[in-house]
Amino acid sequence: MPSLSTGALQKATRKAIVSLFNDNSTLQNQFFTDQALSIILSEKCGVDIDADTVAKAFAAGGESRYSLQLKDMSIGHEGESVLFVYKAHRLLGGPYITAIGWFDSVKAAEAINPFVGKSIADCAIIDKKVKEVLGKQLKKDHEKKAKDKSTNKRPPSPSSEKPPSKKPSAATVAAAVEQEQTSNEQPADVDQTAAPTPESSANAPVPAAAIATATPELLGNCVREERDEGVSIEEAGEMERAENEEDASNQRADNERKEYTKNCRDVTIGKDTVHNVPYSLDVVQKNYLSSLRKKAKMIDNLMELFKEGRGKTVFQSRYLRFLSAVSLQNSGGSDNGTVTLIAATALVLIRSIGITESEISTESIANGCPGESTIAEYEYHVAAHLVMMQCRRINLSGVKYLTMTTDGGQRKGCEHMVKVFHFGVTDKDGNPTIGHLALDVDTCGKSSAEIAAAIKKSVAPIKSLLRPDIKINGLTGDSGGGGAVQHIHPKLIELGVMDKNSKYLRCIMHALSKPFENACKSAFGEQGLGKCTVFQLAYSAITLFRKLNEQGGLELVDKYSSKLLEVLNNSEGWEAEGTEMFPQAMNAYKAKIDDDDHDTIKEFTKDLRNLQLPVMTRWKTVPKALEFLVDNWVPTYFMSVVIIQKEGSKSALYQIACDIVSLMTLRPAPVEAASNADANGSAPSSAPSSEDGNIDTAAAAAAAPTLQKGDTPILLSQAFFLVAFSKYYFTPWFDSGMQPDPQFGSDSHGHNSRLFVQQTFLMREELDEMMGDNKWKEMPEFRHYIASLAGLPSLGDVKKGGLEFMNKATDTFFREYNTSFIKHIENVWTSTMILPYIIGGHPELAHEFIRWLRASDDGDLAADNFAWSTKEIEIENQKSYGESHECRIDACMICLTKNADPGVILEDSFIAEIKDSLFESLESEEVVNFLDRSRWQQADEYDPVRKRICEVVAPHASQQQRIECLVQEINAMARTNVKEARRTVRVVIFVTLNHPYNRESVDKKREERSTMKEKLKVKRVNGTERITGYFNHVEGVLAEAEKAVEEAGEQKYKDIFDHYRKSDNKTSAVEREKKVQGFEAATEKPRNITKNQRRGDIFIPIAVGGGIALSYFAKKRKNESVVREEIAFREIKLDNVQLRLNEPPLETMELDKMKVLLQQDEAARLARNDMVREEGTSWMKINSVDPLSQAMKDEVTNYLAFRNANKN
Repeated sequence: MPSLSTGALQKATRKAIVSLFNDNSTLQNQFFTDQALSIILSEKCGVDIDADTVAKAFAAGGESRYSLQLKDMSIGHEGESVLFVYKAHRLLGGPYITAIGWFDSVKAAEAINPFVGKSIADCAIIDKKVKEVLGKQLKKDHEKKAKDKSTNKRPPSPSSEKPPSKKPSAATVAAAVEQEQTSNEQPADVDQTAAPTPESSANAPVPAAAIATATPELLGNCVREERDEGVSIEEAGEMERAENEEDASNQRADNERKEYTKNCRDVTIGKDTVHNVPYSLDVVQKNYLSSLRKKAKMIDNLMELFKEGRGKTVFQSRYLRFLSAVSLQNSGGSDNGTVTLIAATALVLIRSIGITESEISTESIANGCPGESTIAEYEYHVAAHLVMMQCRRINLSGVKYLTMTTDGGQRKGCEHMVKVFHFGVTDKDGNPTIGHLALDVDTCGKSSAEIAAAIKKSVAPIKSLLRPDIKINGLTGDSGGGGAVQHIHPKLIELGVMDKNSKYLRCIMHALSKPFENACKSAFGEQGLGKCTVFQLAYSAITLFRKLNEQGGLELVDKYSSKLLEVLNNSEGWEAEGTEMFPQAMNAYKAKIDDDDHDTIKEFTKDLRNLQLPVMTRWKTVPKALEFLVDNWVPTYFMSVVIIQKEGSKSALYQIACDIVSLMTLRPAPVEAASNADANGSAPSSAPSSEDGNIDTAAAAAAAPTLQKGDTPILLSQAFFLVAFSKYYFTPWFDSGMQPDPQFGSDSHGHNSRLFVQQTFLMREELDEMMGDNKWKEMPEFRHYIASLAGLPSLGDVKKGGLEFMNKATDTFFREYNTSFIKHIENVWTSTMILPYIIGGHPELAHEFIRWLRASDDGDLAADNFAWSTKEIEIENQKSYGESHECRIDACMICLTKNADPGVILEDSFIAEIKDSLFESLESEEVVNFLDRSRWQQADEYDPVRKRICEVVAPHASQQQRIECLVQEINAMARTNVKEARRTVRVVIFVTLNHPYNRESVDKKREERSTMKEKLKVKRVNGTERITGYFNHVEGVLAEAEKAVEEAGEQKYKDIFDHYRKSDNKTSAVEREKKVQGFEAATEKPRNITKNQRRGDIFIPIAVGGGIALSYFAKKRKNESVVREEIAFREIKLDNVQLRLNEPPLETMELDKMKVLLQQDEAARLARNDMVREEGTSWMKINSVDPLSQAMKDEVTNYLAFRNANKN
């Protein structure tokens, strides 16, 4: 007999059961075991099928197209009839069986379900039910047979119907039932031909559905009963022939089965073995099949995303927000480049997994990926989500106060006003830290009123998301310009933006820079074209190397430098020139060469990286440039020498190099009497002594015995002094102000307000120590400067630029620095408004401050009954990490309280609301540290004070470093033509999403390092580690943001989204409308003609006699006097001194020098009038001037005659 596949077996079973059950009503709506089914199928299908095969086939019922799997059963429909297959289950102590039944309807099948779910205690129930059904069936068959005999019906002939097959005997059926009940064979937990075997559990309860209530054995019994009653010989013969044919058929089937098994194998997976598996088939475990289905579903989803003809991206919103957020890692790139990279990545992945162009085309990938407008739109969504998340954090934190930092900056024609909220929160470990929320960077006007109105407009939508009891209690900003913090603060109070008791701070970075800037300018002059100052020298030196870098990159600069130092280290001529020009610098350079610990080439080329132009208004750039100049004086000089020899005279590099060489060799001309030291090398008698506070030149000469008067270039000496002051005092204190607060984590940089009150005293104390009795001259940091003075001649007059000038200049420097320090630092941080911040500082100082307040409150100050403690304390890590300062409390507090009014402080709500807790702390046996709860006697004893420090003092920014960084990021955005609105949302994303990850990832990486030196080397995380961490961070933050949006509701989200998205919400739109209204009003005003509207001369170009080329002026033409009159008429200044006709230095000035002054002034005049010459705007490229003085105008005629003569 032919074998049947699983599908064919199920189909055959279905047909057999339908025909059998429909003809026997008593068999309907019942269940049959697989053992019984094997008998039915063997009889009806002409195939020998054992019970195991049936069980496996019907366990896979869900895989057949003739049935529908529902949990643990399969149902196939035939009209209203239902084929019900129940998966294999184990009887109590018995075999696994498969139950099957045929029902009139789905309803009937469902109705029997309660019966199916019942458990049976004894397999004997099976026999009972079989007997009951058997009795009914036998009776029915007898009645039918009697009826057939009465109507003379005969059995069907072989030609019209297949002869009935040989029926098994009753013993056979009984044995089959017994085998079904007692077999312990476990079904293989595998799926043959992608069809899993029945799932089961050995200890599972026995469902009644697993019990056969009838079996085809009954049919066999019916036949045998009929034969026993007696049949005719003809009928018996027919039956015999049918049995013989059936035996022959069974034999053929057996042979075919043996032939079939030749091409089969047994497959074992785990503990299960599947027999007779064709080699063309594989056996897989059920869980593996589920995995394959899941993967196939993924591919289907991928195909759906990039379905042909879809035409737009179908990425989920959460992933579009993710893409928009991470795309800002390339914020300096274009939107077109961003979306191209996204699509390219998708294409590479799709092609890499084997999906071809015919399956997903490149066009479909391009359509399926987000475009430029989608990425841009979702930037607004990301920003809105993040703002709502931060507002939710603020609300949940319970803080009552916010502080704000603002700063303006112009980029790409947009005057931006950056606004950021700061607030006290706790990190994941419960430690206090600072949170930040960028409001926007919207454009606004420059007046204090316009800026205040713009801030109000920016704050309003954010405050609508916050608790109504939250107040803005602090402001930090610049102290100059229309947006000066002291000007906009009162206006913000008037507008109701800030609390009436709020405080403001001037940025300490600007405040620390201002004393240095003022002292430098007052003592040594300003930077500028044509100015012979050390600052112009530093600017020119940095410019030279930057321009070399522009020509060929750092590779060219490195090659130039390597060749230069190679020649310098081996050239006796260069060594002799350097020793003559600047022996002190040359000796230091040679000592460095001879030191095996120094690699001069490597150190020099390293210093050339990231050079910044020295500008006083750019923090620390001037000290860094001066330090570079001092460390590389010799290489810089000879690099300039080589550039002069290499470049042509019209080259910009040539002009810069010439300026450098001339400035580096500039020295005062010694008079004969003062230029020579005596035979013993002592200082001249006219040299000032140390008694009047000036330099003892004999001591200086002893420190540098090789220096002779006139050996030291004056600008080198100035550079030595400024670098020494910067290294010892300015730079360490400046860096300290830029560091984070150690109590509030690494994201608190710029928030040193609680510590800066005490730092003010430490800076004051150290400055006084330097200035007192000129002790700075004895400090090792100033040794190079002191040594350089031995090479300066004493000329008797400071105007001659000798030793007297340097002594006067250094005195002026300290005097001006001290004056500016008092104005910009001391008076601010010791004021009545800011002094109370000291409660967050050193516990001992906070304790004394509170004692002072209580003394005032009790009247002891007025009665002069109060005395400061004379205890000495150590303040750690204030100037630099690991360094401590000792100070007496009384000296510190006298300095800090000298400008403050304790009565006003006590009335300030900042102190008044926590006064009881403050005064209570004085009763403690030991000094209370308000930030260290572990040492309080009670857990919440001083919580009001602690909250005031964490919510008001610490978040109040002491400087604007964070805002300055945002201004630089806006600059990068502006280069891609991103407009105002998108610049705002990008800043929001940077502050809330990107900056925290950068900080957290570095902190985590540093924790892996053991020493502080190794920790500080970690600047950022790179590669796979960064990408993985950043993606996880973004997904986590966006998930939290989505939760915040859900809680706030759709309307609030729409409001905040529209605030950022719609251009008519911008301050610039409001101001623009006001300007339009003003313009319209101006059109209606009466005309007023002034003389300024009717003045001006016709501009006459040089070619037609309007100007004079500077090359025309020469000594041989004897026209220097014309140049002098033009300079005097233009009121040109030299070193802040106006040049006058017939007075020195103009009276004796060289012609070339006068030409340079005219070039510089003409360039400045053109710039003021927004005029551009075709030769360019650089003063070095100005080759002609427009005559302004009458003498110069009169000279035009002579000039034209000269020019025409040369042409002819």
